[in-house]
Amino acid sequence: MTNEPPGVVRVARQVLTTIVSNAALGVAGVVRLARGSERWPAFAGREIPRQGVALTVKDNTVSVDLYLVLASGVNVVEVATAVQEEVAAALEHMVGMQVREINVYIQDVA
Repeated sequence: MTNEPPGVVRVARQVLTTIVSNAALGVAGVVRLARGSERWPAFAGREIPRQGVALTVKDNTVSVDLYLVLASGVNVVEVATAVQEEVAAALEHMVGMQVREINVYIQDVA
């Protein structure tokens, strides 16, 4: 018997978005994902995705842009770094994808 897989496994983009969202929201200091309808204008001309997560998938590598609202009084750099680590670990563990980059954009503090 060979060790070759019997076929192809494809993960829907919405599944990846859910994994990324849940990992980010699990980090202490993250209040919620920013939405495209936020009252604040997009930072640096970037439009906020409707769900607060933008993914780029090429081959078996994923790049993530996350738009977040953080709790007041938290260390922004520490929380953003923790989000990057958690999201990368979740993607690598749950779907075995390589992570190219995870960009975190803080849109507001609540």
